[in-house]
Amino acid sequence: IITKDGVTVAKFVDFSDPFENLGAQVIKQASEETNTSAGDGTTTATVLARAMLEKAQTHLAAGVSPIEIRRGIEIAVEAIVEELKAQAKPVSTQEEIEQIATISANGDKGIGKLIGSAVDSVGKDGAITIQEAKSNETSLELTEGFRFDSGLLANAFVTDERRGVMKFEDCLILVTDRAITTIDEILPTLELAARDGRALIIVAEDISGQALAAMIMNAMKGSMKVAGIKAPRYGEERRNILSDLAISVGGTFLSRDSGIPLTGVKMENFGYAQTVESNKFSTTIVGGDQDDEKVEKRIEALKLEIEQEPSISLCEKIQERITRLASAVAIIKVGGLTEVEMIERKHRVEDALEAVNSARQEGILTGGSSALLRAAKNINIEDVTHEQSVGVDVVRSAIVEPFRKMVANAGYSADIYLEKIQNHTNTEAGFDVSTGEIVNMYTYGII
Repeated sequence: IITKDGVTVAKFVDFSDPFENLGAQVIKQASEETNTSAGDGTTTATVLARAMLEKAQTHLAAGVSPIEIRRGIEIAVEAIVEELKAQAKPVSTQEEIEQIATISANGDKGIGKLIGSAVDSVGKDGAITIQEAKSNETSLELTEGFRFDSGLLANAFVTDERRGVMKFEDCLILVTDRAITTIDEILPTLELAARDGRALIIVAEDISGQALAAMIMNAMKGSMKVAGIKAPRYGEERRNILSDLAISVGGTFLSRDSGIPLTGVKMENFGYAQTVESNKFSTTIVGGDQDDEKVEKRIEALKLEIEQEPSISLCEKIQERITRLASAVAIIKVGGLTEVEMIERKHRVEDALEAVNSARQEGILTGGSSALLRAAKNINIEDVTHEQSVGVDVVRSAIVEPFRKMVANAGYSADIYLEKIQNHTNTEAGFDVSTGEIVNMYTYGII
């Protein structure tokens, strides 16, 4: 077995029968969307999707309106999500981060500790990225980096479909606060990068029209490695972040006030970075060719601004700039004895890191599907039509299936333990399939 990751396994499932394949595509879509939004939990999503389809089909065959069933499903899902949010506990310790990462990495405590160390090293706002190692060892390395909360201008720039990210190494970076629309504006930049041979990353206020089409065409054809990234924030704050970015990669900030037209770009205007990784929402730049003295001067100037600035909100934004300029990026270098082993381990590290990021944003729940069982029991849905109530029941009955599968796969009676968990007075209790005991899930790190 190379991998048992839900979304990865689902991608390899295809049927010759078009109707069977249509059902498989629905399951694939569920796991892929879960992977994109949460980074993990794709096997649970697959089990839930199958159960809901199966149970809904029974009612459809009996003549119940599919539109009303869907409305009922949406009402139930919304109620369960709100209940899960109410149950969630914030992540507060490194131990919890390690537990989350370990579980998501299929019980690999080494990966859990590595990610825990990475998070501890870079702090709450720091960036963590993953690279393939040149040895069989998996290790952690800290380096200079720059991260901001904005991402790709088009899905066509994605290089890793599984994670929904663009990742290039050895990159030229052009930074501007202009909106680029025409081919004439961007052609000199594309020609320079094509002759140089390195990947080209353009961070701009916007790229659209012919300019975006030209970049997408080059990316799709594979004639050059290129990607467009939307500049973060708005107005003066955007210009400040772009100015800091340009310094961190050793490039020129081609602002509207710089006096340098886009048609007059030269090689010395480009910045450089070892790695650029970007998705829809964020971008991480590692190993920028920064002048340490210039960066230090910028930080000192910003500290002086804080001392003289009376506005607390503006001081917070200036401090954010200082943190961004001064912070390190943690690189997890994943190794393996063979390429297959390395790729499988890398996927587990990716899943674990995404799970940790999601948990830090939204909190943690008791694991082993116990949170789902309680959510389904606690929701009280009224004011729905008879046919909509069918959709609600579809969700209620499907929600227990992940628990049933886990318990049955471990060789226990799902019916017995389902009733015990649902009626247990301790809201943190759940079934530990490794021991066959009902335990406090938070205490045992099953989250």
